[in-house]
Amino acid sequence: MEFDTLMPELIIGAASEQGYQPTGVFYPLNSYENRVYEIGIEGGEPLIAKFYRPGRWTLESIAEEHRFLQTLLEEEIPVVASLPLKKSTELSPYVSQIEDIYYALFPKFRGRQESELSPEALAQLGRTLARLHNVGEHFSAPSRMALNPETFGRQSQEVILQLGFLPHDLRPNLESILTQVIQLCETAFQPGYKNILLHGDCHPGNILWNAEGPHLLDFDDMIMAPTVQDLWMLFFGTAEEQGQQKDTFFEAYEMFRPFQETHFQLAEALRSLRMIRHSAWVGQRFSENIFQRAFPYFSERRYWEEFLLSMKEQVALLQGSF
Repeated sequence: MEFDTLMPELIIGAASEQGYQPTGVFYPLNSYENRVYEIGIEGGEPLIAKFYRPGRWTLESIAEEHRFLQTLLEEEIPVVASLPLKKSTELSPYVSQIEDIYYALFPKFRGRQESELSPEALAQLGRTLARLHNVGEHFSAPSRMALNPETFGRQSQEVILQLGFLPHDLRPNLESILTQVIQLCETAFQPGYKNILLHGDCHPGNILWNAEGPHLLDFDDMIMAPTVQDLWMLFFGTAEEQGQQKDTFFEAYEMFRPFQETHFQLAEALRSLRMIRHSAWVGQRFSENIFQRAFPYFSERRYWEEFLLSMKEQVALLQGSF
């Protein structure tokens, strides 16, 4: 089956085979890597169906995602967790399969995204992530990737340099700059940072707020990494504004878990690796219509000129971070 063209009968059928009565109304939600749909249910709240991209994760790693979600839920950490299924795989009661695609069902969570957080909200988020990290530190997920300069840096560099539409005259310079960025990231990682299981993609778009506070969703990218990976994308504004945000956040975070301020020096390396990984990811998926619509200039020269410039800027920022 073509993942890019999931048929309506399969989307509706996923809910039906789990004992729900779909209304026949469904619509896609914003997602590039997987396919996510809201499905109307007779006499009840809609369901969110998440269909996993074939070949990206093994069933073991998908099962670990849902086992972690359920563990967090049991510890009363506010996450949007999957629903148990009547028909499931042997490895997980929260994962089923339709043809060659694994899927999971979630309740529709009514919340809002917040781009700017009040001091009270920052404190709530700090306490929540500290508690999540306490669970992640002792959670075993052997199938999950570790974030480091090799997995996010060198492996992504190989993908980028093999892209057919990368301008040939830019390739040598880009290879040199990427190598320099990755070497600087390796230097940043050298002090040694403990890896624990994290959300992995903890930005404001993956945090929904309601009257009870923050709720984390979309653990698809959960990963073994230093704790700062879940924190560096949360702060915005000038250096002074970010400093104030961090003071409020970490005062609350450290109520449940210690954090060494010097670990934030790793943030610029993590940002660099994320940028490299992102370009490789788009390149790997660019044959799909959804990626061509979302990133229309990716195969054009100007994208790669801007990417090269951004990598040169990261060299200067990395050199100044330690």
